[in-house]
Amino acid sequence: MEIFCERTTVPPEGLCTGDLFRLMQKVSGDHCREIGYGEPVMEEKGLMWVITRHGVNVLRWPEPGEALLARTWPGTTRHGMCPRYYRIESESGELFITGCAIWSVVGRESRKMVVPEAYGIAIEALVTGSESRRPGAPLRREGRSQAEYTVSEEVLDENRHMNNTRYYDLAEELLGTRGKPLREALVEYSAEAREGDTLLLEWSEEDGLFVISGSNRGSPAFRMNLRYA
Repeated sequence: MEIFCERTTVPPEGLCTGDLFRLMQKVSGDHCREIGYGEPVMEEKGLMWVITRHGVNVLRWPEPGEALLARTWPGTTRHGMCPRYYRIESESGELFITGCAIWSVVGRESRKMVVPEAYGIAIEALVTGSESRRPGAPLRREGRSQAEYTVSEEVLDENRHMNNTRYYDLAEELLGTRGKPLREALVEYSAEAREGDTLLLEWSEEDGLFVISGSNRGSPAFRMNLRYA
């Protein structure tokens, strides 16, 4: 197993937080296809990849026009949790962003987690010594503001639920932080949100940390901790 790397360039309008996670999602998917566990293979097995937790730390937010090298590699699968690590650097080697996502394998029909090995999914782990800490549970805090959001078709992915990157777009619309440089993010997805679902959103800010949570029919759906420059 080797570190997977793709080159990209920051667009003239710059990156928003959702764009960062879309980049991470893209290199994850491309690497999975390369090692034999991409979307077509998973679909044949009646399975899909889903993210349960995200964590990133930003040393410097990339500027418009900068070339980026987005690197990713898998860690050791434990209890059905498949960690994947990320490093985003300049072409000269300056480190911009480190991160880790916890991926799980879920049945397409049951919508429940399964043991990857039971379906012949065995991903070789790579240990580099530069792995980020695995993301823990985001901080809980009582929300001071509330809103509702109904999931539309345009935010769905191929698994027919709200794409994980769209939660960042939604959060920044609520917070008015779109375009601000992210410094850290810790996110947990508890349950999927499907087309027509209405999420109850709550959020608050204290000491520069935004805590956003969403529930679906009274059950937790996601929770985010976001800090900006």
